[in-house]
Amino acid sequence: MKKLLFIVSNFMLFVSFLVANPLEFKTLSSDFTQTVKNDGSMINYSGNFQATNTHALWKYRSPSPKDIYFSFERVVVIEPDLEQAILTTLKDVPNLTKVMQNAKKIDENLYDAKFDDILYHLKFKNDLINTITYTDKLGNEVEINFSNVKKNINLNDAIFMPQIPANFDIITQ
Repeated sequence: MKKLLFIVSNFMLFVSFLVANPLEFKTLSSDFTQTVKNDGSMINYSGNFQATNTHALWKYRSPSPKDIYFSFERVVVIEPDLEQAILTTLKDVPNLTKVMQNAKKIDENLYDAKFDDILYHLKFKNDLINTITYTDKLGNEVEINFSNVKKNINLNDAIFMPQIPANFDIITQ
């Protein structure tokens, strides 16, 4: 559950900032790599991300496949390796939209946002999000790098509807 909250927080941070910032979007698509460091250990995640103002899909491909669907306050996590789907809500995750609305522009390509005693650094390149870095409350140093970022492209709404295989266990939290 902590891992899920961590991923959900990252999503809310990313989408909330972009919605609140002058660089608004109707749709957004990007590849990402996420590095989490703590006590000399490091884990890398990678995948792609697609979003509208109301829905999002994070497709993790490495180190193991996982699809995370966001729709308003509902989250569905599909983990093929475990043959399970987790259904949950965002109620335990802070709403970062208001925080991001108050992000301070540090220079032309850098914004800082503080939430719950955590300072987030957001870097842009060519008016598109490039990197988010922060240290979470557990001391994890987190860096999310975005590449191939495209905004306001046509996305098929059907991609945001989770398809849970009939043989998967369903866990409701």
